[in-house]
Amino acid sequence: MSHKNIVKENTEARIIQLKNFLKANGLGDIKPEDAVKMAFMSDYETLSPSAKRGYVNAKQFFNAYNMNISGEFEYHHVAWRSLFVPTEIMYAMNLIPYTTEMVASQLAMSGSSSERIETAEASNFSGDLCSFMKTVAGGVIENIFPTPDILLTSTHICDPSAKYAEIASHIYNRPEFVLDIPYGIYDLYMNRKTRDDEERIDEAVEYVTQQFYEMIEFVREKTGLELDEEKLKQICIWTNEARKWLDEGNNIILYERTSSKKGIKELDYAANLMQTWGTEEIVDVYKSRYEDYKKNQHEKREITQPRIAWFHLRPYFKNQLMSYLDEKIEISGSQVNFVFFDELDPDDPVRSIARRTVLHPGYSSVMARTSIAIEKIPEDTSGIIAYYPKSCRHFHGGAIMENEMFKTAGIPILTIDGDCVDDRGDDFPIVKTRVDRFLKAISK
Repeated sequence: MSHKNIVKENTEARIIQLKNFLKANGLGDIKPEDAVKMAFMSDYETLSPSAKRGYVNAKQFFNAYNMNISGEFEYHHVAWRSLFVPTEIMYAMNLIPYTTEMVASQLAMSGSSSERIETAEASNFSGDLCSFMKTVAGGVIENIFPTPDILLTSTHICDPSAKYAEIASHIYNRPEFVLDIPYGIYDLYMNRKTRDDEERIDEAVEYVTQQFYEMIEFVREKTGLELDEEKLKQICIWTNEARKWLDEGNNIILYERTSSKKGIKELDYAANLMQTWGTEEIVDVYKSRYEDYKKNQHEKREITQPRIAWFHLRPYFKNQLMSYLDEKIEISGSQVNFVFFDELDPDDPVRSIARRTVLHPGYSSVMARTSIAIEKIPEDTSGIIAYYPKSCRHFHGGAIMENEMFKTAGIPILTIDGDCVDDRGDDFPIVKTRVDRFLKAISK
């Protein structure tokens, strides 16, 4: 199918899909353009850092349905992406990233993820499959998501994403490109001792670099969009600026005392969920977060609550756990906000993006990613709470090994077997009992 015909099909389909999405969220009586205007009632500059993040994501979300923030039609080329496909190259090719895992969390926030999960399970998706994937699979079956121009996925960390994208590619009849990322290169990087080790790392980076160039050519061939190399340089600069402000904010949370309470809102900045890396807006989000913490630094306060490092994501559906924890703990850091990558090189952007992709510590052994935490967590951190979805093979599957390593290092840890988007098994009284016992134990 020619891309001209794809644009025509997408234009017609996205009108219906946005209406379906609104109906699925109980907004079926509202016109799409009015729903867009409702989402952007506040002036961006007056928003909190967390709300700014939501504003930027919501803008892109509606853009994917061909609606701008004033509720007017404007066609956008949309690339469905799995969570760890880099966004910088997409922006440099004038593609709007549509991150399916992030959409699942948005559906959970609006209380409409469980219905999508049940749709997927009724269509023979396994009950123990990743709930993020089941949510978006159900959304595809119900036709509530914007039809993509192209799908870009990778093989690393979230195993089911590429397989799910293959199904979506067949349903929508849209082209898909899959990046093959070598496993365990971060382990090698952490323990490199010889020239052979360095060469193996370089080979992995080169392997992924060439795939990125193949992906760029694939996008050009299938959509007619070209890579703007000068734009990519600027995008890398914005990523570097955002990285700096994220890291500076993290340092305040980890090591400095201010009158600002670092509560559960800190978990809203999950860097891994950001599909806005490479935009000017993400620079502002992380800079605003930093300034929000920094402005009260001169006003010290005594912290009497346990300082807890948070691992993985949080439950995004309406729940009692997070509001309860907000009263009981002080967040001293978040695993998914850890700045693991070096600055990108604007003069060699594709290779430096490939290096960042290859050296993701999440795509490594339990020993490697646990060692990072042991090194980074400050001494006055009281312990760790790890909130792991039972359907996540990657993190939940390594929890027992991880717990043993932290215990050996003298760091208390509580692993909560929960879910981020599926609220059907949520049982706050039981989890509260475990949390209370843990907090009592680390307070002795």
